[in-house]
Amino acid sequence: METLNLQTLVSETGQALMAAGASDYYQRIFKTLGKQLLAYARIHETDVFSIDFGLQFLEEHYHMSEKVAAKKWPVIYSRCINFLSDYQRTGHIVLCFGVTKKAYTVPEGFQESTDEYLDYRKKISISDKTNQLSLLYLERFFAFLDGEGIHSPGCITLQNVHRFLKYIGSMEKSSICANMRAVRYYLKYCYENSYMENELFSKIPNVHYNRQSRLPSSYTSDEVSTLLKSVDLGNPCGRRDYAIILLIARLGLRSSDVAGLRMSDIDWEKERLRIIQKKTGNPLELPLLEDVGEAIICYLKTARPQTASDHVFIRQKPPYTGFEPGCVGALVCRYLQRSGIPTAGRKHGSHVLRHSLASRLLEHEVPLPVISEVLGHTSTETTMTYLRISIAELKKCALEVTV
Repeated sequence: METLNLQTLVSETGQALMAAGASDYYQRIFKTLGKQLLAYARIHETDVFSIDFGLQFLEEHYHMSEKVAAKKWPVIYSRCINFLSDYQRTGHIVLCFGVTKKAYTVPEGFQESTDEYLDYRKKISISDKTNQLSLLYLERFFAFLDGEGIHSPGCITLQNVHRFLKYIGSMEKSSICANMRAVRYYLKYCYENSYMENELFSKIPNVHYNRQSRLPSSYTSDEVSTLLKSVDLGNPCGRRDYAIILLIARLGLRSSDVAGLRMSDIDWEKERLRIIQKKTGNPLELPLLEDVGEAIICYLKTARPQTASDHVFIRQKPPYTGFEPGCVGALVCRYLQRSGIPTAGRKHGSHVLRHSLASRLLEHEVPLPVISEVLGHTSTETTMTYLRISIAELKKCALEVTV
C-alpha cells in the first residue's frame, strides 16, 4: 500500500474502523487519540507514522510504561495504534468481535488450502464457533502476509512468521497465543498436504499462556453497590444501563446474553428468566429477582424507544436496534471508571461482575453445583477454575457424598 501522510492515515483508518463495524465506543476513543497523535506529530515536526513513533507517543503523552507497571493501562490505546499500523500495512482493519455475523474473505491464493483445512477440522469434531475464530486469526495473518508481498502458502518463510509475531506483540498474551496457535496448525496442515515444501510447524515459537497463572478479578458487595449508585437514573440511558448492570451483577448473565435478551425470554407471571446461552447453546433458567424486574419494568415503561425490535435493550439513538455484546462490556467499564472504585490490578469489564457474584455466593457457602447452575457452566470443574480462590472457602461449599 502507498505511504500515507499521518493526517490521511488517521482519517482513513477511522473510516475503516466504521466500515469494519467497530463500536461507537471504539470509534470515539480512536477519534480522540487520533487528534492527540496529530498534535504530538506537529510538535515533533513529522507527518510520517511508524509503530515506533506510535509507541513513543503513548509513552510520552500517556506515560504508558508507568501505567502498565501499575496495571492501570487502558489497552484500547495500544489497539488504536495497532489499527493505524494495520491500515498502513494492509489497507484494511480486522476486528475481533461480531465473529458469528461477519462473512470473512480469504485471499484467492489461500482460499483452497483454508477451505480444506477448515473442512478437516470439522471432520475431527472442531466446533463451528472455534473454526470461525481460527478463520479470524488466519485472516489477520493473511492480511499481514499481503503487506509482505506473500500471496500463497508455498511462499511463506519462517522470517514472515517471526515478523508476524512481532507485529502482534502489543496484543494481550492470550490473543498472541490464540493467533499463533491458529497459524502454526494451519501451516502444519499445509505442509502435510503439499501446499508447502518447507516444514515450519516445529520451528515456530509455541507461545504459552496459562490462564491459571492469573488470579481472577472481583469486586466486593459494597463496591458493586457503589457502582450501581453511580448510574444516573434521571435520564433514559441511565435507566437502561442500570437494568443491564443489575442483570449481570445479580444474575451473573454474560454480556452476550444481556445483549441478546428478548421480550419472550421474560416470564413476568412466574417471575422467571429463560434464555438459550449464546456461548454454550444450553438453556438457562433463573429467578427474576425483584430489584432486577423493577429496573427492567422502569426502563421499558419510561426509557425504551418505540421500535419494532423485540430486543429488551435498545440503542437510545437511531437506528433503534439491539446491542452488540462488546457494547455491554464497554458500558460496564465506563461506569466502573466513573464510579471512583479503585480498579488498579483488576479487570473492569462485564465479566468481572459475573466473577464477583460467584465470589459472594461462595462466601455465603452456596454449594459449587448451585453456583455452576447460576453461571450457566456445564460442569463444576469450570466453576472451580473460574473462581480459583482459597481451598478453605471451597471446602465450606462442598456437598457431602454418600458412600
